[in-house]
Amino acid sequence: MTTTSQRPSTAADADHGDHGDHGDLSGLRVLHVTDCFDGGVATAVNQYAELAGDLEHLLLANNARSTSPTAGRTPGAFAVDLDMPEDPRAAVAAIRAAVRTHTPDVVHAHSSFAGAYARLAWMADRVTPGRREVPVVYTPHSFAFERADIPTWKRRAFRGVEQVLHPLTTVGAPCADWEGELMLDLDPRGILPRQVLGNGTRVPVVVVPNALSDAHPATPDSWAPEASEPPVVGVVSRVTPQRDPEFFAQTAELIRKARPDARFVWVGDGDGKDASLVDLLTDAGVEVTGWLSGDELRETVAGLSVLVHTARWDGFPMAVLEARRIGVPLLVRDIPALRECPATARFDTPQDAADKALAILDTGADPTHWSALDRAHTPEAQRAKLQEVYRLALQRAGRRQRTTGGVAG
Repeated sequence: MTTTSQRPSTAADADHGDHGDHGDLSGLRVLHVTDCFDGGVATAVNQYAELAGDLEHLLLANNARSTSPTAGRTPGAFAVDLDMPEDPRAAVAAIRAAVRTHTPDVVHAHSSFAGAYARLAWMADRVTPGRREVPVVYTPHSFAFERADIPTWKRRAFRGVEQVLHPLTTVGAPCADWEGELMLDLDPRGILPRQVLGNGTRVPVVVVPNALSDAHPATPDSWAPEASEPPVVGVVSRVTPQRDPEFFAQTAELIRKARPDARFVWVGDGDGKDASLVDLLTDAGVEVTGWLSGDELRETVAGLSVLVHTARWDGFPMAVLEARRIGVPLLVRDIPALRECPATARFDTPQDAADKALAILDTGADPTHWSALDRAHTPEAQRAKLQEVYRLALQRAGRRQRTTGGVAG
């Protein structure tokens, strides 16, 4: 999905080599910024760097939004790896300093808070004489205003902030169709003055689908449940309100009535914020594994009889793609973010989830045809869309600089 009010014109050459009309992006320098370098965000950022290896990738990151272990960096993927301060004002200052020192061609912000910091840094540089204006690409990886575990007023406040900041985005790069639809709805033309925005306030949106690279350690078609063992129904995630452990506990209770031999496993651990959620699972007879090493995790997932994704809201979870790669039968909650998944694999209540899981346990096979989703979330599709986003960002930045007389970036 690409949406823009007018076709961008050709931009001026970028600093790090002559990109001309931006057909050849070789040598383009991209600064990735996130305060959530963990889980699916870390997987996505690492993979962007891997798939676009002809570009130079820099990282400014922390893991301030999680108490789980910080994810590792892909060896050799980032030419520069910087720690971002946790204080918001210091984070904005750190982004501005990184832009000044390392002269990226594009800043790519990942997650809601990092998106806010990067766009505020862009605005500060824009109104500061002599500072470089570097385009900002924004991938939310699930908007904060989608959270179903916070009061309505707070969700409205998060959405209001996103709406105000949206015009400061050069290109929106959501990770799934639903996230793209939400981003298109944010366009609040007229909120910010034209001297801040430059000419034209419509922000183009290009979906960069989540995908797993060929180098991802999950072994294709490695699903191998033990036929002689009791069936195992599992979730792979942090134990958080987003993943709705109560929903899984209720589903487990319903399955157990029909299959008392079934085991239930939550592969992961709590985030350190609410231990009662882990207690809720263990009280329901669900084994919580704690954090596993990469090999242990993949071996455990490959041994599940069925994987159930219970998220109440999401961007597009890497856990779904990892399950597809391994080949474990998969069921997902019928939320807007996952309506790209086949209808036969979606459930909306614990009873619905239990009924579909029992059908899989009885047949020992996944009845859903996933080929359309698999084709939409390939590394090739992700790379092509990522390149489209960066080209468009350079073009829009070049047009804005020529129109406003800004400093070339």
